[in-house]
Amino acid sequence: MIKFFRKIRQNLLSEGKTGKYFKYAFGEIVLVVIGILIALSLNNWNEKRKSNNLLKIYEANIITELNQDLFDLNKADSLVDVRMKSIDNYFEYYNSESANMDTLVKKRNSSQLFFVLFQTNTFSLEDLITSGNLQLFTLEEKNSFLKYKKALKEYENFQSIGIELTKHKYNEFESDIDKMKLIGNSTKELASVNNWGKYDINSHQFRKLNNYIVTFLEFFQGQKQYLKRLEEKTEELKIKLENK
Repeated sequence: MIKFFRKIRQNLLSEGKTGKYFKYAFGEIVLVVIGILIALSLNNWNEKRKSNNLLKIYEANIITELNQDLFDLNKADSLVDVRMKSIDNYFEYYNSESANMDTLVKKRNSSQLFFVLFQTNTFSLEDLITSGNLQLFTLEEKNSFLKYKKALKEYENFQSIGIELTKHKYNEFESDIDKMKLIGNSTKELASVNNWGKYDINSHQFRKLNNYIVTFLEFFQGQKQYLKRLEEKTEELKIKLENK
């Protein structure tokens, strides 16, 4: 094709048709420019198509992950209710006028002192932010993502601090008992903690163990509030993406 155009130019020059040559050369330049513009348009269209496809993949994946988060948040909230109920049952009996010590210890041992941990499933959102692909979304959507991430970070911080505080309270109790004797690995007991008495409601150890249980209850109470707040932000983000 290039040889063809070159031959035409050479023929025009050899025939002395300078005016026609310049007109032809100008027309050729216009055609080249038009070709470049068409190529750029096609390239831009192709890049836009790729961006739209990537955007749709992110939206679909994030919505799926948010749905899983909502399921897990609801499950965690239900488990927290069960844990709190078991502790409330113990304290209710503890405060009763006719509490029997054997029953009290059984209720205390039945208290479900197990953490209910929530971890997000929004790995696509994390990839979206770290990869720089957040620019695919509108400013309003970006702000929604960042608000959700803030709520998630607040929950994670609360959960981490709460766990450490609860562990600290248990360590206070554990430092005042002979654990080998308590779990039955020894018949001896250190004199400094001798006869602390799982059945002595007035002992320091009994009080410290109750403090540990109270810390768990306070953690669960705060956790419910943070779970609720995170659930609201998760639902808001999901609806925004679904209703685009």
